[in-house]
Amino acid sequence: MKIAIIGSRGIPARYGGFEIFAERLARGLADRGFEIYVYCKKELKKQNCEKEIVNRIFVPLPKIMSLKKLWLSNYSILHASLIEKVDTILLLGVSGALSLFIPQLTGIKTVLNPDGLEWKRAKWGRVGRSLLKFLEIIGIKFSNFIVADSMAIREYIRDRYKKDAVYIPYGTDIPSFRREDWEAVKKRYSLSPGEYYTVVGRDVPENNFSLIINGFLKSGSNKKLVVVSDLGDSYKKYRGKEKIMFTGPIYERGKLFALRTNAFAHIHGHSVGGTNPSLLEAIASGNLIFAYDVPFNKEVLGEYGLYFSDKEQLTSIITKTENDRGRAQMLKRVRKYYSKILKERYNWKQVISSYIKILDSVFP
Repeated sequence: MKIAIIGSRGIPARYGGFEIFAERLARGLADRGFEIYVYCKKELKKQNCEKEIVNRIFVPLPKIMSLKKLWLSNYSILHASLIEKVDTILLLGVSGALSLFIPQLTGIKTVLNPDGLEWKRAKWGRVGRSLLKFLEIIGIKFSNFIVADSMAIREYIRDRYKKDAVYIPYGTDIPSFRREDWEAVKKRYSLSPGEYYTVVGRDVPENNFSLIINGFLKSGSNKKLVVVSDLGDSYKKYRGKEKIMFTGPIYERGKLFALRTNAFAHIHGHSVGGTNPSLLEAIASGNLIFAYDVPFNKEVLGEYGLYFSDKEQLTSIITKTENDRGRAQMLKRVRKYYSKILKERYNWKQVISSYIKILDSVFP
């Protein structure tokens, strides 16, 4: 079966959760004998995949930033339907929804993972939000199957559109890193185990970097806050602040795992989306997590997360945790829970198998 994966920026993963998901899904399906085509932005042509088992198709993008995602997804659907003539399209996000009538007309099945309420992201103005809501309506209406990566998103689809969605979360890898990975990041950033916090993600408003940085600074903690991200607005505003360290993106998985694992705790500020891959990676690193108080994060962490919705709450959590003599016992309970959910829910083997069940039902 020929399958096109469309909607991410492409592989290898150099950006966010959808790219990590696209890469792992592509490789997992290819290992099971499916013929996989992943549509990628042209810039990724210079990046080699670790294991060339999938077909990558590179799409040149327009210069206008606001059109790039729309062009990438819709052009890819046209190409996959009319040129490659695939059997199934796995569409990640709703930006390609305008072109879903083409696979419908050509008999190609579509499986949509709409992601997590993209129209709520702060970067979109009134027109952008209206367009994304419209695309969400079209995508959910015209796709053959809907996949929700969190139960909260599944309930949202049921309540708003009266359509059922299959719940399939993301997976994550159990961390592994060489001693050299830790030595490299420790030396480069002058770190000591347990003497810093980590924040990982894109510097966009819905990830609440300013809230996190201000809450951390207000706590008066003697530890450092290590921000692994693009050097965006928060970097411009807070660079030079004592105890705040901006590393820029870190793509080497071993080094990122080493950084997360040796931290005192991880602070996760993502407020929009379903199951966030960055949160799962933090869980796999086995550390305490302070998470923004939204249903998506609570669904993953349950009672084992520490939640905040403003800087005062984060300040309180930091102060209380640093002074808590029972932290070691708390961490032991947390790691037991993490191990359970990584085994039973958030592992790539089960995720791939669940997608294969959908694909098998498309062409029984």
